[in-house]
Amino acid sequence: MQLRFLKTFTAVAATLNVTRASEQVHLAQSSVTEQIQALEADLGASLFDRSRRGLKLTPAGRRLLDYAGDLLSLADEARAAVSDAAGAVGGRLTIGGLETLCAVRLPALLVEFRQRHPNVELILRTADSGQLRGGVKSGAMDVCFLFGDATVGPDLRSEQVAQERLVIIAPRNHPLAGREVIQPDDLADDAFLVTERGCVYRRMFEEAFAATLPDRPKRVGEFASLAAIWGLVEAGLGCALVPRLAVPEANADVAVLPWVGNNPMAPITMIWRRRRVQSPALGLFLAAARDTLAPAKPAADRHRREAPFL
Repeated sequence: MQLRFLKTFTAVAATLNVTRASEQVHLAQSSVTEQIQALEADLGASLFDRSRRGLKLTPAGRRLLDYAGDLLSLADEARAAVSDAAGAVGGRLTIGGLETLCAVRLPALLVEFRQRHPNVELILRTADSGQLRGGVKSGAMDVCFLFGDATVGPDLRSEQVAQERLVIIAPRNHPLAGREVIQPDDLADDAFLVTERGCVYRRMFEEAFAATLPDRPKRVGEFASLAAIWGLVEAGLGCALVPRLAVPEANADVAVLPWVGNNPMAPITMIWRRRRVQSPALGLFLAAARDTLAPAKPAADRHRREAPFL
C-alpha cells in the first residue's frame, strides 16, 4: 500500500469529489482516479460507491479512513525523527493561504525563511478557507494561513499569529469620506456588497453588523470575489467591509473609512497537523511565522504591489 496513494485517498474521502481532491493533491483528475483504482486493487475492496449523485465511501472505505490519518502521520513522524537524528534541515514544505495573505503577508516570511534554510524547498498554494483546512488535514499542505479564529479537530493545531484591521471601502464621493471616526450607525442606511455565504469575508460583515442585521445595512448582492466587489465599489454601487491589507496603496478611486464597531480586527491564524514528532523544517517555519508575522506592521509601512483578491 503506497503512501502517496493513501494521501490521495484521504483527499477524495474528505471532498467526495475527484476535481477538488485533485486540486488538493496537485494531480490530474485521471491520476487521482488511477491511484484510487490501484489502491482498491491492492486491498481487494471497493473504497467508494460511484453513482450519478457522486461519490460515497463504502464500509471498507470508511474503515480504511479510520487508519489512513494515523498511517500518514506515522510516516511523517518517521521522516522527521530521521532528519532530526541526522541533524538535517531540508525537504519540502507546502504552505497554503488565502490569496490576499499570500500576496501581502507571506512573501516576507518565505524570503526570510529561505535565506536561513536554503535547503528547504518551499511551495506556496492559494485556496479558500475550506480547501486550506482540508489540505492540511489530508496532508497535502504542511501549514496554512487564513483569517478568523480556527476551530480545529484533535488531529490539527492552530495559533493566531497576527491581526489585521478592518476598514470600509466606499465610493470616493461618499458623504463620510475623510471622517476620522465612523460609527456603525453612520453606515446603517448604506448599501453593502458582500461575498457568498460561508466565505470568511462574509462572516466578517455579519459579525461586524450583528446588532442591526438582517435589515440594516442593506445588501445589494453577493459576489464571488473581493476583486469584483472592489470594481463595483469604484463604480459607485455601494460599500464593503474588507481587511486593510486588501486595499492597494494607490486607492484614489475609493474612500477608505476606519471601522471601529464590533470586531475591528481580523485574526490571522495558522493551522498545521498535530504530530508526536514535528519535522525540523516545519518546526522552524512555525517559529519563523510567529516572529515575522506578529506584531503586524502598519499598512503604510508595507511595500507591496497592488494586492490581488480572493
